[in-house]
Amino acid sequence: MAEQLLAPPAFVKRFNYLLLAPERAREMIGRRAPGEVSYAESEQSFTRRQLLKVEKDAIKNKLETAKLQANYVEQINQQLHAVINKKLLQILNDSNAVCETLLNWSEDVTDLIDLLSTPSATVSKVEAVAANIPWLVDELLRQVNQPQYRRRDARGDVIAVDTLKTALSFIGIDNVKRVLPALIFKQSLPVITDPYPQIKHKVWEYSLVCARTAELIASHYRVSSFEAFSLAMFSQLGRSAILKLYFRLFEQVHLDFLRHAQKAKLRNLHSALVQLIPDAKRLITLIDEHSEKTTLHLVEFMVFKRLNYVSPLQQLLKDIDPEDASPLTQMLLDCRYYAKYRMLKDNNLFLDDEAEHFLAGCAIPPALQQKLANITLSQLPVLSDL
Repeated sequence: MAEQLLAPPAFVKRFNYLLLAPERAREMIGRRAPGEVSYAESEQSFTRRQLLKVEKDAIKNKLETAKLQANYVEQINQQLHAVINKKLLQILNDSNAVCETLLNWSEDVTDLIDLLSTPSATVSKVEAVAANIPWLVDELLRQVNQPQYRRRDARGDVIAVDTLKTALSFIGIDNVKRVLPALIFKQSLPVITDPYPQIKHKVWEYSLVCARTAELIASHYRVSSFEAFSLAMFSQLGRSAILKLYFRLFEQVHLDFLRHAQKAKLRNLHSALVQLIPDAKRLITLIDEHSEKTTLHLVEFMVFKRLNYVSPLQQLLKDIDPEDASPLTQMLLDCRYYAKYRMLKDNNLFLDDEAEHFLAGCAIPPALQQKLANITLSQLPVLSDL
């Protein structure tokens, strides 16, 4: 990816783990969780040093046995993931199935995004299209009826928002152009990602920071703020699809392997399988190798009539030099780069002067960077003033 070439590999790897397993990202730079004790400081370490003096041979044999067992478990893990990867890539080749079964994306969603991109979009026009997307209506009503957004009448009673038209009017058409794409993307995120529960939250945060940054810098690149916001967010659809698929397939394939081991009475295989969990490193590799291509194929399948999402996504896949990229592609590269900077910084994952070194590679003008620095990009300022 062209955007990754702008950042040193160590930062890219650190950021990838921030999205999947933040604790591993902290380990990479020697940070510990509160209360965590290093092995050298632990009682186990002291005991191990004493044992090594007394039972050196026994411990050596034990370690060799453990190494053999670990190698066997890794072999089974490779076999398991070979099946997962094959199934995953087969499903990704069917963009229609991905849209329907993973992203909950219909033609009505495409029509709605197209409509929102036009200056002539009104509450009535949006209502007519959005009404054909029941899950979106339900989610919008749930959002506007949250306690912090409730309005009260003169007697102090809560004014319930119970229709789509009321909800859209309550938010206002300008904010609707932010909140509906955001809710549509959020629907694509995986729900169950054990043992990495932070994935859905971190990917959502990254997508939102990208989109908010894109919206705020759009005028510098002379592109539409809506197109910038929505492209930055929807450019992560491939990542979402792979995440959802991976965790579903891991559960299915893992269960198939366990059933086979039980039926064939393969005790060693069963023992190895119960030790396996979703593999963050392999998942990161899948995302790096296939997410951008998947996003492009999905967007091509969706066939937007008014939005130019395809061209910048094609340029990203070609690793085009930023100077030769279209304004929309440059904007996408720069908002992603800045979003990585903000998330690494906010999560205290820079050491010494690394933050300054990383930010020096950002092509966003300093004046705009200063503006962005004073804004909370991980929140959508849609209903705060209502």
